Amino acid sequence: MGSMIINAEEHLSEETKAYIQSKVKWTREAALSYCKHMETDFAIAEGGATGPTFRPAGMKTGFAVLAIAGRRNGQDDVEILAQKLVLSTHGDRELNMRLYADAAAELCVAAMKIANPSMEMTTEQQPDECISEDTNNEQNVQSAKVTDKHYLDRSSHLRSNTDAMKELYNRSDAKHVIVKGSSEVMFGSDDQLSLQTMEDPLLGTLFETEDAKKEALDNRTFLGRLDDEQTPLFALFLPEDTNIASSDSNSVSSYFANTRSRAPMLSALHNEIALTATAYVNWRESHQFCTRCGSPVEFEHGGTCTRCASGHMAWPRQDPSIIVLVTNADSTHALLARSPRHPSYLYTALAGFVEPGENMESAVAREVHEEVGVNVNHHSIIYHASQAWPFPQSCMIGFHAKANAADGLATINIDTKELVDARWFEKEDVYLAARDTDMMGAVLDRQVVEAQKANGKWAGNLLVPSKGVLARTLVDHWLEE
Repeated sequence: MGSMIINAEEHLSEETKAYIQSKVKWTREAALSYCKHMETDFAIAEGGATGPTFRPAGMKTGFAVLAIAGRRNGQDDVEILAQKLVLSTHGDRELNMRLYADAAAELCVAAMKIANPSMEMTTEQQPDECISEDTNNEQNVQSAKVTDKHYLDRSSHLRSNTDAMKELYNRSDAKHVIVKGSSEVMFGSDDQLSLQTMEDPLLGTLFETEDAKKEALDNRTFLGRLDDEQTPLFALFLPEDTNIASSDSNSVSSYFANTRSRAPMLSALHNEIALTATAYVNWRESHQFCTRCGSPVEFEHGGTCTRCASGHMAWPRQDPSIIVLVTNADSTHALLARSPRHPSYLYTALAGFVEPGENMESAVAREVHEEVGVNVNHHSIIYHASQAWPFPQSCMIGFHAKANAADGLATINIDTKELVDARWFEKEDVYLAARDTDMMGAVLDRQVVEAQKANGKWAGNLLVPSKGVLARTLVDHWLEE
């Protein structure tokens, strides 16, 4: 992106143009540096201003510069694959953040296509070098879609559109993920949620009175739209003591189950839906009052944000947490641990919260040392994947790391306030544990495991987390090395 693109915007002052040009330079350098030094496939950098206050003086509208660095398929050199200047027409912080996020998603699609032209991915709008959109016109905001026919389009641009939300709330074909209390969702089978519509007889049996039903429907949270049909999807929150009443007119195949232990068994889409609904119910329960002035709040924008009497608005947050699979230098053993909340047979990767002002890699090294007394090689810390974990509001960032000990296995000294046990396990033993886990099912559910044991299908040996959990993803990646 050259300066001529910025110079073409005649309404901008020279000081503003220079400021934007500095962000063009900075985002290029930041994306390239991160991608090179962290050895990632891609890196995205953003710089700009959202509003309502701006610098330099006289600047009235928001902007963002986005840059994506990466490696083309089959090449080792890092380059800038795509860069975009996004100009807003106003200083509304919320709308600008959504505009920039949508533009970033679109640019990511374009960059991945540049890096690997054979990748089958489509988008509604080809990215321009410079875009300027009126974000008050909701029809101009496009949602990126992948080719998978089953997906959740979160449709964040619709949340503040009162007319659009009213229409979605009144749709008779709208689907609902049913959340009971804060820990259970309604399943239709082991790998699918029971997504009820207003016309399904089962939905009516969940309420003792019409007033209770009306209150629950009025407090639904809009999660987005499903698949190419764009069917509205809501989270419907019910009391802890709700039971499914069977009758001649409804199916009794639906049931409530614990989200934490059973969601990993769901399909990828339904797992995402279950975790999203759970995140919102936990957020609603803990944010009944404004954190700035203490006054009660009301939920707006489809239940996805709060506003207090003073006008302060707030949105759900996720707490960054690291989870790391530590191996010895030769990668023949993995360090797995058990916390008090885990069953006696289940060992998993180490995890902990990222502290204020701390980067992820430092958190990995600190947590491993604090919990098991092992020092890791900082240069061996490699990011692998992430996963939402709303219990109550975490986002897990997964890493691999190697212990410092050059020879043998590092001595373990556990923090008994955090862990019950930690051990080095040989790769063959972990492989067998993963195999047995896959045959068992939801191993976080003690009743499932005890039933398998009673049936003679489990001898009480080591198990690891189920597939669908980030800890297991880290384990499987190590086993496949």
